[in-house]
Amino acid sequence: MSTPNPVLIAAAPTVIQAVQLLQTCINTILTGDPMQIPLRAGPAAGILVNQLELLLPGLATAEAGTVQTDINSKLNALIAKLQGMTTGTATAPAAIKPA
Repeated sequence: MSTPNPVLIAAAPTVIQAVQLLQTCINTILTGDPMQIPLRAGPAAGILVNQLELLLPGLATAEAGTVQTDINSKLNALIAKLQGMTTGTATAPAAIKPA
Protein backbone atom coordinates (compact mmCIF):
# COMPACT_ATOMS: atom_id res chain seq x y z
CA MET A 1 0.00 0.00 0.00
CA SER A 2 1.37 3.40 -0.93
CA THR A 3 1.80 6.29 1.45
CA PRO A 4 -0.96 8.89 1.06
CA ASN A 5 0.08 12.26 -0.27
CA PRO A 6 0.43 14.70 2.69
CA VAL A 7 -1.06 17.52 0.60
CA LEU A 8 -4.21 15.47 0.02
CA ILE A 9 -4.37 14.53 3.70
CA ALA A 10 -4.28 18.22 4.66
CA ALA A 11 -7.02 19.02 2.13
CA ALA A 12 -9.28 16.09 3.08
CA PRO A 13 -11.44 17.88 5.71
CA THR A 14 -12.17 20.74 3.31
CA VAL A 15 -12.86 18.37 0.41
CA ILE A 16 -15.26 16.39 2.61
CA GLN A 17 -17.07 19.58 3.52
CA ALA A 18 -17.24 20.63 -0.15
CA VAL A 19 -18.74 17.26 -1.15
CA GLN A 20 -21.31 17.58 1.65
CA LEU A 21 -22.23 21.05 0.36
CA LEU A 22 -22.62 19.62 -3.15
CA GLN A 23 -24.86 16.89 -1.77
CA THR A 24 -27.02 19.49 -0.01
CA CYS A 25 -27.28 21.50 -3.23
CA ILE A 26 -28.39 18.47 -5.24
CA ASN A 27 -30.89 17.44 -2.58
CA THR A 28 -32.29 20.98 -2.50
CA ILE A 29 -32.72 21.03 -6.26
CA LEU A 30 -34.29 17.56 -6.56
CA THR A 31 -36.54 17.55 -3.46
CA GLY A 32 -40.15 18.52 -3.92
CA ASP A 33 -42.24 19.23 -6.98
CA PRO A 34 -40.34 18.23 -10.15
CA MET A 35 -41.92 21.12 -12.01
CA GLN A 36 -40.08 23.54 -9.72
CA ILE A 37 -36.60 22.07 -10.28
CA PRO A 38 -35.68 24.88 -12.70
CA LEU A 39 -36.78 27.43 -10.09
CA ARG A 40 -34.62 25.86 -7.36
CA ALA A 41 -31.54 25.07 -9.48
CA GLY A 42 -30.26 28.63 -9.96
CA PRO A 43 -30.47 29.78 -6.34
CA ALA A 44 -29.15 26.45 -5.01
CA ALA A 45 -26.16 26.58 -7.36
CA GLY A 46 -25.49 30.19 -6.36
CA ILE A 47 -25.52 29.28 -2.69
CA LEU A 48 -23.17 26.35 -3.38
CA VAL A 49 -20.67 28.58 -5.18
CA ASN A 50 -20.72 31.10 -2.32
CA GLN A 51 -20.23 28.35 0.28
CA LEU A 52 -17.32 26.89 -1.68
CA GLU A 53 -15.70 30.32 -1.87
CA LEU A 54 -15.92 30.56 1.92
CA LEU A 55 -13.95 27.30 2.20
CA LEU A 56 -10.97 28.64 0.24
CA PRO A 57 -9.23 30.60 3.04
CA GLY A 58 -9.38 27.59 5.36
CA LEU A 59 -8.04 25.33 2.62
CA ALA A 60 -5.18 27.72 1.90
CA THR A 61 -4.27 27.84 5.59
CA ALA A 62 -4.33 24.06 5.91
CA GLU A 63 -2.31 23.53 2.75
CA ALA A 64 0.36 26.24 3.08
CA GLY A 65 2.67 24.47 5.51
CA THR A 66 2.12 21.04 4.01
CA VAL A 67 2.82 22.20 0.46
CA GLN A 68 5.97 24.02 1.57
CA THR A 69 7.24 20.93 3.40
CA ASP A 70 6.44 18.66 0.44
CA ILE A 71 8.12 20.95 -2.08
CA ASN A 72 11.22 21.39 0.09
CA SER A 73 11.62 17.64 0.60
CA LYS A 74 11.38 17.00 -3.14
CA LEU A 75 13.82 19.82 -3.94
CA ASN A 76 16.25 18.53 -1.30
CA ALA A 77 16.08 15.07 -2.89
CA LEU A 78 16.78 16.58 -6.31
CA ILE A 79 19.71 18.59 -4.94
CA ALA A 80 21.17 15.49 -3.29
CA LYS A 81 20.81 13.52 -6.51
CA LEU A 82 22.49 16.25 -8.55
CA GLN A 83 25.28 16.60 -6.00
CA GLY A 84 25.85 12.85 -6.18
CA MET A 85 26.22 13.11 -9.94
CA THR A 86 28.83 15.86 -9.77
CA THR A 87 31.15 14.59 -7.04
CA GLY A 88 34.20 13.47 -8.99
CA THR A 89 32.34 11.84 -11.84
CA ALA A 90 32.01 14.82 -14.14
CA THR A 91 34.29 14.98 -17.16
CA ALA A 92 34.94 17.85 -19.49
CA PRO A 93 33.35 17.57 -22.91
CA ALA A 94 35.68 16.57 -25.73
CA ALA A 95 36.89 19.38 -27.95
CA ILE A 96 35.30 19.56 -31.38
CA LYS A 97 37.92 19.40 -34.12
CA PRO A 98 37.27 21.27 -37.36
CA ALA A 99 36.98 19.06 -40.45
